[in-house]
Amino acid sequence: MNKKLLYLVWFLCPFIGFSQILEINNAAEPEATMSLQELVENVLITGACSDVSNFTEQVSGIPTQSTNKSYGFFKRTGLTRFPFEEGVILTTGNAFAAGNTIAPPPTVAANPDFNNGLPGDADLEAALGQTGTEDATFIKFDFVPTSADFSFRFLMASEEYFNNTECQFADSFAFLLREVGTPNYTNLAVLPDGTPVSVRNINNSTNCASNVPFFEGYNLGSTNYGGQTVILTASSTVIPGRTYEIKLVVADQGDSAWDSAIFLEAGSFNIGLDLGQDLTITNNNAPCDGSTQVLSTGFPGLVHTWYLDGVEITTDTDDMLDAVVDGTYSVEVSFGTGCDASDSIIVQFAERPTANLVLDQLICDDDNDGFWTLDLAGFNATVYGAQNVADYTITYHP
Repeated sequence: MNKKLLYLVWFLCPFIGFSQILEINNAAEPEATMSLQELVENVLITGACSDVSNFTEQVSGIPTQSTNKSYGFFKRTGLTRFPFEEGVILTTGNAFAAGNTIAPPPTVAANPDFNNGLPGDADLEAALGQTGTEDATFIKFDFVPTSADFSFRFLMASEEYFNNTECQFADSFAFLLREVGTPNYTNLAVLPDGTPVSVRNINNSTNCASNVPFFEGYNLGSTNYGGQTVILTASSTVIPGRTYEIKLVVADQGDSAWDSAIFLEAGSFNIGLDLGQDLTITNNNAPCDGSTQVLSTGFPGLVHTWYLDGVEITTDTDDMLDAVVDGTYSVEVSFGTGCDASDSIIVQFAERPTANLVLDQLICDDDNDGFWTLDLAGFNATVYGAQNVADYTITYHP
């Protein structure tokens, strides 16, 4: 279908989905005029002791140009069916046009198809083995994690999702991580099997379907993009206390037409204290009843305050705690530099399974073609196993 026909459909049905469109850079929100650095520091990152610095960026527009800059703040309102409540959006064109209202061209809220005039990105091309990227938006900064488990949640949306275009173009992005002082990046924007996330690698096209379970669908209505992925997680194991550099970058590839975007969930960029995933029966990772589950912050020597369901555990003040009953375990850690970090975890203990025992069995394995018969009051029966046969007559027939 030609995209002009889509414009016509939108023009004839201006009210369909209006209340369902995502709000992006709404002037009523203070985040609408924040710089990309401010959005990263105040919206994206959690962890009170997060040490973030050395920001560099490539963006189109200045912070106050909320309707035409290439990045911004998004928020789910009303009946909007979007998986993230709020967060940060990076685009290859105009962020405002990705949501707010569905309208026919030439208004800014029409189909997100903007050439923002920015160059491509060499790091992105090297990571993905691509050439010819354009309109790249990126943010790069250093951070010092206080947890070994580093992750954040995201999804990709694109106008290249058109049930055919994704077979030819590969608008892509990368989350490039490396320890400061080392030369090589690791791309965290990959599927579980290591496949880079792109419109070509995730779609449900009739001509080039790829990794369909990771594709949410076409024309979902919560944004003005032609399709989007499911929620994905970027993760890596890092060494607490060391300095890392991360670069979040998205770009058009092959041409400057039809924008793509990355939606980053607010607060999901956690580089602070982390006790790990809840240990519950629902998560299928609950420890067995009667066992001991060791909880650890990984910071020996620091002052710890542990709680069980909000009540302080005064007997434990170090980095490890033995959990033996169901409840919500919380910890506060003082780093001694005016920084206190906290986290909590739900622990449930599952009942131990009981095995159903059977009686001992003794089965004869006979390699010849004969068989046994049991003579009982003139009745013959074939015997396939050994029994207590003291009162019976058994005859072997070769």
